[in-house]
Amino acid sequence: MTTVRIFANGKCIKVDPLLHPDRLCYGQNCYLRIKGCRNDQRTVVPCHANLLELGKGKGIKVPDIYTVPGCFYCHHELDQGSRLSKIQRRRTWLAGYARWGKFRERRYGVKYCSLDLV
Repeated sequence: MTTVRIFANGKCIKVDPLLHPDRLCYGQNCYLRIKGCRNDQRTVVPCHANLLELGKGKGIKVPDIYTVPGCFYCHHELDQGSRLSKIQRRRTWLAGYARWGKFRERRYGVKYCSLDLV
């Protein structure tokens, strides 16, 4: 599979899943599912992990393979919100990644690597 078409916000974009796995997030459902989630596909963007173990650092994002589709509301809660503790943020992202990673592998052929980071 070389490229796939992603439909989001009335536009169609071509994506090479192996080069730009983060772009597969557009137009998907929200996989973070934080309480109060609006699951508005028009606002879904790639949510990078904020985990040091995966390469996160000050001003440095983790590789794009570690992204999860998240709506505006959930992405805000994960990055800047005050409703979740640090451990809840971690568990929320890891659970979303497990669901998304398995779907992404079946649908787009992007290898899913299970993360045993509790």
